[in-house]
Amino acid sequence: MKMNKLPLKYITKNPIFAIIFVVIVSVCVLYEEMTPPQEIQGKILKVYDGDTITILNNDNEKLRIRLFGLDAPESNQSFGNISTQNLQVLCPVDTLANIKIKDKDKYGRIVGIVFCNGVNANANQVKNGFAWAYSEYAYRYIPLEILARIQKKGLWSEPNPVKPSDFRKNEKGKK
Repeated sequence: MKMNKLPLKYITKNPIFAIIFVVIVSVCVLYEEMTPPQEIQGKILKVYDGDTITILNNDNEKLRIRLFGLDAPESNQSFGNISTQNLQVLCPVDTLANIKIKDKDKYGRIVGIVFCNGVNANANQVKNGFAWAYSEYAYRYIPLEILARIQKKGLWSEPNPVKPSDFRKNEKGKK
């Protein structure tokens, strides 16, 4: 389900709105957690970029997993390689990953929350400034993005970081 774009720049500059927004999102996330998701496990085979991995599940099937709720910079974009490297550190090859399945995307990939060594890789990518919260599809990680912006972590240390979705549109326009 695609959501309306939020004025995050406004929220990050107004602390009262940021606090109210974080509380509302937290309540929504708690409500969402009341429904147990389907879960799978698998060994990490490859980290493609900052928001996509491949696992080998218990049935020896290779499954491509898109990290839910975030959009990482493209490989040829500023912070793209750093985002990938951070996910590789969080979820090294041959590590066992637990995935809470949220959906499937238009490419047939499983979209889920990935846990490696007990760490929520999705949240970590956003919290440390290696990915945007994908506000068009979920609100879950927006509070973490707001904190990363305020603290100027990762890609937020740049004056005008470009959202991956905007970067992809610009790249298509060049072809």
